[in-house]
Amino acid sequence: MNKHFFALALALSVLPISAVAQTANNAPAPPSQEQRQQMKQFFGQFKQQEEQLHQQLRSQILSDMTPVHRRAIAAEIGELAVSANPDAQATAKRIDSILSPGERSRIISAHEQYRNQAEQMHQQIMSQLKTQFPNMPERHHNDQDHKMPNQMMMRDAGWIVLHSLPPHHEMGMPGR
Repeated sequence: MNKHFFALALALSVLPISAVAQTANNAPAPPSQEQRQQMKQFFGQFKQQEEQLHQQLRSQILSDMTPVHRRAIAAEIGELAVSANPDAQATAKRIDSILSPGERSRIISAHEQYRNQAEQMHQQIMSQLKTQFPNMPERHHNDQDHKMPNQMMMRDAGWIVLHSLPPHHEMGMPGR
């Protein structure tokens, strides 16, 4: 029995080494310069689409607010920008309190629509990427890779406004 246990242990310890060696031998070749250029163009187009989608959200949010509320929110964002101790969460809460219930509802709805469109766009991009670059190594990930960190999750309309109004967003898209 000890011989069988020893043989099994030896076999199990060698198995991962052989699997690693086999994987290394089957690794795809790195992309050529031409493929890299194509990928750069591909991702440039994607970034442009992403920016257009964000700009649509920004315009929708601005149009959902009254002029008085836009000015009050601009003042809050200005105060955050020049504060010695900026507190984005507190600013988002103050912005949320400035908004009327109707404005909050429309902003949350616009953000949901944005997120759905962004998710669809990302799925389409990934599909095109796999078709256009079939030899590109896949990055294995789990569903948590696509979830935004806790501090970036949508909290309320004030948070959405605060993070959507800057011209160059860092909000993150679904699937990032």
